Amino acid sequence: MSKIKVAMIGCGGRNGVHFQKLTTFDDVEFVGFCDVVIEKAQGFAEKCGQGKVFDCYKALLAETDPDVVYIAVPPHQHGEIEFAVIEKGCHFLVEKPMALDYDVAEKICAAAKEKGLKTCVGFQDRYQNLTIEMKNYVQGKKVGLVEAAWMGGIPGVRWWRTQATCGGQIVEQNIHLFDQLRYIFGEPDTVFCAAGKGIVDPESEEYNVPGYDVDDFSSAIVTFKSGVIANVFTSCYHKAGSVTQSGMKVYCKNATLDYRLRNSLDITDEEGVHETLYRGEEQTGIMDRVFIDAIKTGDTSKVLSDYEDALKSLKLTLACNESILTGKAIKL
Repeated sequence: MSKIKVAMIGCGGRNGVHFQKLTTFDDVEFVGFCDVVIEKAQGFAEKCGQGKVFDCYKALLAETDPDVVYIAVPPHQHGEIEFAVIEKGCHFLVEKPMALDYDVAEKICAAAKEKGLKTCVGFQDRYQNLTIEMKNYVQGKKVGLVEAAWMGGIPGVRWWRTQATCGGQIVEQNIHLFDQLRYIFGEPDTVFCAAGKGIVDPESEEYNVPGYDVDDFSSAIVTFKSGVIANVFTSCYHKAGSVTQSGMKVYCKNATLDYRLRNSLDITDEEGVHETLYRGEEQTGIMDRVFIDAIKTGDTSKVLSDYEDALKSLKLTLACNESILTGKAIKL
């Protein structure tokens, strides 16, 4: 069996999940790992027993010949890496958000298309059985309102704490739910978003996040061309004692869907029949399998979010930030 040669740029949490899944594929060979903290790259190579180790992506691309590159770096570091990968002629999977500058992302997309490269963006939840169930269930049904929420605490990585390096929680984290809404209900028409600060004290012992300057919470109203209106909450100030439920509630004319983020889905129909479904296979592995198969066969029909489609979710979340800054509704 011919093997797909994989290289990884960024050896942190997200590529750690991809690495875990890809090591179970007998048609994958790792040729290189790169991280600015070279010990992380060495750790990946030692675990799988193959692949060269680098602390510079340029050296990795010069000294290895991968078929596909997995890119998972902090949001503000996207741009030069992707252009170098494209110039090398490698297919690539990139974790979200693909960039903090929309113009840069557009240029990456155009360059990849011009080279005929296959792309995938890590909107993993599209591959989740619960998302697919929701998408199929609402077909032909009348839906008016949707509530969605991503609420929790502040991740431990330093770059997440500043707007300049992560783009804010909407762009860096809750982009997953915004993308799910697009996938289920179609394209958005307008968005209005308001945000607030003042709960998180960056210098306090309680939070201990020096340099933190992102919004503590926000609420976005998204109108869709289908007529659906979604209110999307985002927050990261919660501490012990807070009770939060991240996920989505879909209010159909004769049914309600209650999705608990990456956990379960409750369906209540017009007769009061209640059904609970649980998440099946972890969705990152499904996405990785689909993308590796697409590279092997040339058939990308099962890739649910290529770079061009993912641009629309990036645009929606960046529009939320624009609305916060301007106080205006943004036409998409």
